[in-house]
Amino acid sequence: MSWGVIGFILIALFASGLPMKLYNEITIHSEQKIRGYLQEREQYFSSNDQSFKQLLTKINAANGNLSSLTLDINETDMILTQNYQKLIDLDPPHDFKELHNKTIELYVIKQAAVDYLVSSANANTYHSEILSTYIEESNRKMSELRPLMVEGLQKADLRYRIEQDGSLTYWVKNHYSRSLE
Repeated sequence: MSWGVIGFILIALFASGLPMKLYNEITIHSEQKIRGYLQEREQYFSSNDQSFKQLLTKINAANGNLSSLTLDINETDMILTQNYQKLIDLDPPHDFKELHNKTIELYVIKQAAVDYLVSSANANTYHSEILSTYIEESNRKMSELRPLMVEGLQKADLRYRIEQDGSLTYWVKNHYSRSLE
């Protein structure tokens, strides 16, 4: 085959838009994988966060008397354990590995706090200062998540916006539509 024929085939190929269509299909698939991961992560994350906060509210209301909260503590323990397992089983996209690892670290701290509450309730040895240490560490880890989320979105080249309330909105392509201009 001569270079002229190869050149002609390449020009015809690019004129057909096939390489661009393939590129867009790959991009769409990649972005949908990211969206799927972020949605699942958020589901487990917010379930854990909500369960943990509700338990802390009940502990504060009971003035640290855990004997009446054994059921609540065990329920939170179960929710955290289940969500932790689901999170571990997720396969994060490359650009979100660091966010994933930090999220797991946050889970471990919350789990340790709940483990402490389980043993304290059983032995009646609760000290609010110990729980406060776990909460401070948890809050510190939590503050590391936002920048990692933004970094992941930037690396993945996804458009995003930080809302006034501090939440993040990001956009993902669903399908490739070629515009005729």
